[in-house]
Amino acid sequence: MTEQKRNTIVLAIVAGGIVLGSGYFLFGSTKVPTEFSEARTNGALIAQEIVDQSRVTLANLSKISEFDRNFDYSEALLLISNELVKNRESSQDAIRLSSQLERMARTSSDIRPSKAREIATEGLSSEVALVSRLVVYNDLLKQLFEVLRQKFERPWINLDGQVQSLITKINDEAQAINDFNKRFVAAMEVFDDIIAE
Repeated sequence: MTEQKRNTIVLAIVAGGIVLGSGYFLFGSTKVPTEFSEARTNGALIAQEIVDQSRVTLANLSKISEFDRNFDYSEALLLISNELVKNRESSQDAIRLSSQLERMARTSSDIRPSKAREIATEGLSSEVALVSRLVVYNDLLKQLFEVLRQKFERPWINLDGQVQSLITKINDEAQAINDFNKRFVAAMEVFDDIIAE
């Protein structure tokens, strides 16, 4: 090999290194793994389904209360049965959401810059806490629907104190879920701002 060819090859390698290195500094300083982004999108869709179902459940609780006032126990029992089925589905949604959060957590170590990674981790912590509270919320709803079913099947038994206690706990969990979700959304807005810089 002639010296000119060798110099040309060395020059090409050096030029390639410079191009790759400058590409890293110009374009590679920010990185969000595709799996993280996909899991985030999927998780947002699942979370929206959960929120939508919660709204329906709250509306149905009002209907059940109305049926109770009108002594229409058969309609109340039918709606309670439907809500118990939906409650099981909601528990499955919580599992699906936690699966997406796991995907995000697993790939978050590859996020650059480090500040974005830290913010993503904070957001994930809030969302994991949300899922924990969601599991408790779903369990409390299930308990409420079971107590309501007992109330309508045996109206001579006074279960109003139990119902009120469960509703208070459900409201507390709903508030905690909303707070954790606000933290997650705020963290992800900061994350997006950092990535966009």
